[in-house]
Amino acid sequence: MALDGITLHGLKRELQENLTGGWIRKIYQPRSELVTINVWNDEDYTLLISCDTDFRIQLTNLNLENPPKPPNFTMLLRKHLSGGKIARITQRELDRVLKISVDKKTEEEEGEGEIVRKELYVELMGRNSNLFLVQDEKILGVLKKKESERRPISKGSTYELPPKQDKIDPFELSEDQFREFLESDQPVWRNLLNNIEGIGPVLAKEIATRAGVSEEETELSKSDRTSLWKAAEEFFAELASGLNPLVYQEAGKPVEFSPIELESYSDREEISYGSLSEALDHYYKAREASYETDDLRQEIASTLEEEIGRVQGALENVKEQLQQSKNRDRLKETGDIILSNLGDLEKGMKNAELNDPYREGETREVTLDPSLTPEENAQKYYERYKKLKRGKEKLDRRQRSLKKELEFLRELSDNLDEAESKEELARIEGTLKEKGYIEEDSDSTTEQGGGGPKEYWVKGHKIMVGRNAKQNDDLVRNSSRDDIWLHVRKYAGAHVVIVTDGRPDQVPEEVIVKAAQLAALNSKARGADKATVSYTQLKYVDKPKGAKPGLVQITNEKTITVSPKEVIN
Repeated sequence: MALDGITLHGLKRELQENLTGGWIRKIYQPRSELVTINVWNDEDYTLLISCDTDFRIQLTNLNLENPPKPPNFTMLLRKHLSGGKIARITQRELDRVLKISVDKKTEEEEGEGEIVRKELYVELMGRNSNLFLVQDEKILGVLKKKESERRPISKGSTYELPPKQDKIDPFELSEDQFREFLESDQPVWRNLLNNIEGIGPVLAKEIATRAGVSEEETELSKSDRTSLWKAAEEFFAELASGLNPLVYQEAGKPVEFSPIELESYSDREEISYGSLSEALDHYYKAREASYETDDLRQEIASTLEEEIGRVQGALENVKEQLQQSKNRDRLKETGDIILSNLGDLEKGMKNAELNDPYREGETREVTLDPSLTPEENAQKYYERYKKLKRGKEKLDRRQRSLKKELEFLRELSDNLDEAESKEELARIEGTLKEKGYIEEDSDSTTEQGGGGPKEYWVKGHKIMVGRNAKQNDDLVRNSSRDDIWLHVRKYAGAHVVIVTDGRPDQVPEEVIVKAAQLAALNSKARGADKATVSYTQLKYVDKPKGAKPGLVQITNEKTITVSPKEVIN
């Protein structure tokens, strides 16, 4: 059931008993709309606050996985609340708003400092649930920055409580008041919900069930009204005497929780708990596991979709380059034609109609470089032919490699479709991490050993780092013209190359940043706080003839400033 004001009142008592006077030690944000606060009060407690669809506040023993990088809101809470003492926990009547007051001593260079009070307002109101950090009635931060037409919620605005609903306190409800609002022609459960403070749909329908009246009844008899009043009176008296936290299950799965025994769920399996927090832990345990599984499945699916698209694009690019290389044999023939017609040629000619030895009786028009001799023109055609032939061999190897990679990724995608458990998903994720498609939590790249250039994988893109001048030269000489080259400015250091598979425009900015950090780290700038790194495509990198190893000239460069100290090892 959705958390109602009466259940929240019971939870408030649990929190007051266990957390008042406790010290806030750690704060995390396992999900975008869920915060946990570790409190020490003679023993460890974890306070859970969810403003998601499962909106609630409770003490929890659930083991929730935290993101490697804390969100901004977490950092704000840590700054203002860590080390603070919980002074009070209050609720506005039976409304679904809790206020947690925290006292924290300010840090002063001299003297003892002063105690400053901060408040956490926890508003648990369905899709409008939210969490506010407030000081002196001013909002310091808000979990969900969704604009509201009713009141300002932005940082710096004055905090205003949500508008109070015009409802009657159930523990002060008179029979006359009760009978008056039953006059409405709405279903009986809706009349109870709209007029009695602190109850939700489940408890409203429970009163009707206990009265023996259909919850959807709109035309009530005199005896119906009497039965409803008696049932409501006894129901709230039972609540006032103490709570009996329960979880109801069907086929072994939790279907409802309640602060009190429900006759409307008497046909379900009933499990009793010593506290509402324990009941909520049981109820939401399977759901939390489902959240983690869904998040993991979505991350894997997104990665596979992105990488399959990348490989398909690279294959298409290779296919186009192979198509272009099919004309290489014609270049060799042109060189042969020039050599077989040397007597008809001389330096300075731009073109000539020459006999074609491959096609008896036919001629072919040949384009010539007037600055070269006929023999040099023939050699130029041969060199272009050899270059394309070598390129063809590379392209064939690359095509085979990409096809194999695509088959591997599609097989993983099929495995993902069939995976049901978190363990199966974790195995798929582990395979993707091992291959460099997903970054490790503590290390965004995976270093490969060996005597050649160091290799790293970031988001499925290979980054190569030269270890010495010769390797730097080899990287420039052997890498594709479309690969991205990086080098730190004004310092000696490694040449770094990002392999782009012919698609430099598809390389994510994050990959370029990591490659730039690697360039800075593997240079004389490694001890600096900041370093400027140049980068460009390799087609704009030229090694002059006779230049020392590692020296190049570049054009069309861009620059990026990074910190060598931020790069992962």
